Amino acid sequence: MAPYVTDPVLANVGKKEGLDVWRINKNTLEPVPAGQQGTFFDGDAYVVLNTKKGADVWDVHFWIGKNASAEEMGTAASKTVEIDQALGGFPTQYREVQGHESALFLSYFKNNLRYATGGYDSGFDNIDDLIKNFKPKLYKCKGKRNVRCTEVKLGKESLNLGDVFILDVGEKIYVWMPPESGRLEKIKGMARAKNIADNERSGRTKVVTLDDEWNKSAEFWLHFGGKEVIPSVAKAADDDANFWERNKDQVTLWKVSDASGEATAKWLAQGEDVKQNLLDSNDAFILDAVNGGIYVWVGKGCSLDERSKTFHWGQCYLNQQHLPPWTAVTRVLESTEPQLFTQWFADWMGTVKTGEFEPRLFQCSNESGNLIVEEIVGFDQEDLDGDDVMVLDAFNTIYVWVGAGANAEEKKYAEKTAQDYLSNGTVKRPKQTHTETLFQGQESPTFKKFFPSWDDKMFKEQARSVANMRKLLFH
Repeated sequence: MAPYVTDPVLANVGKKEGLDVWRINKNTLEPVPAGQQGTFFDGDAYVVLNTKKGADVWDVHFWIGKNASAEEMGTAASKTVEIDQALGGFPTQYREVQGHESALFLSYFKNNLRYATGGYDSGFDNIDDLIKNFKPKLYKCKGKRNVRCTEVKLGKESLNLGDVFILDVGEKIYVWMPPESGRLEKIKGMARAKNIADNERSGRTKVVTLDDEWNKSAEFWLHFGGKEVIPSVAKAADDDANFWERNKDQVTLWKVSDASGEATAKWLAQGEDVKQNLLDSNDAFILDAVNGGIYVWVGKGCSLDERSKTFHWGQCYLNQQHLPPWTAVTRVLESTEPQLFTQWFADWMGTVKTGEFEPRLFQCSNESGNLIVEEIVGFDQEDLDGDDVMVLDAFNTIYVWVGAGANAEEKKYAEKTAQDYLSNGTVKRPKQTHTETLFQGQESPTFKKFFPSWDDKMFKEQARSVANMRKLLFH
């Protein structure tokens, strides 16, 4: 496929490994400097390109803020097509909607994902001017593993005793950590604040952490009407979202057709009947993975024009099926299908070999009374944070890792969690596949090999406690 690029910004796109982020500015792409990547204005649209494996494998995402204009959305989509065509049509494409991003997208910004209100014109100014004229902002940090920090109205009615909040007043950033907030949210909140201070303010901003002192700082409470409002702050609310859920029996496959001038989808198969041989190189298909989002599969025989219609087809399907507008839409090309797509097929060739299988890590929690499962992409040892039960899918073995802080119910049902995961999966595995339960600090050498590096000291002497992480971040 011949390269097709009209934007000079994309002249050398995808030539080196790493992350590129562009913000849509007046129908053009403006590169976001590395130090500012991870902050997304909710009135804007962005394009993110991840180049990996020797600069020949790409994932391209276009991100839509909740208040982005239709024009900005359209530009982001068209620029994504330009990048796709410049790279020979091989990238896997993702449509990301604020607050509902894929685990892969979130993995790029583990310590610095933040949603700010406004749009391009609210962007980053000269540091001296920014601090001098700064208008205080309040961010709510929420999530079990993939923590999102979202700007909320600055007022005591936005606070609650179960979440971490960041109050940014320019010269200082307060990390407010009330007693019922989670340890991981506290650690992530501190990391976010440090990222703002170091990268956006060049060290000109001081970070103040309020943990045991959550109800004592007069300076902090001055922004909420004074310390007398503390008794009226809302109690913790159990509203953690379940970002990932599998349901193989409800997965459906559809054939796309726009012969009539309007895109329609014809039902082909469901559940165990969704098989690879139903896909045709000359056509496009939609795999509806229920809570796993939808995938638009494009055959090799499809034209450039047809490939460029991928997300239009996806949007038409969402409308026809009355699905939420934020439903994840991913485009995959024949012969470059990611494992996240192939796992839904009962007979996919290529997922039966251990060497082709990429291990996957999931956090499992029933703290709220309901089992919440969330995938962590690009995982490392730090993601085995001991409040919960984790499931590591290593193909032949399903490991259940039980954190020291997991509650009694989670420990009791750890083995059942793994069995449920195994029985609900669609990957074809050897008959001898089994589950294995491990406890924090007692990991086997085989288990440790699935992580980029391993430090036995991390799980000793409360290395990942809030107090210790505060020391590591700020001293």
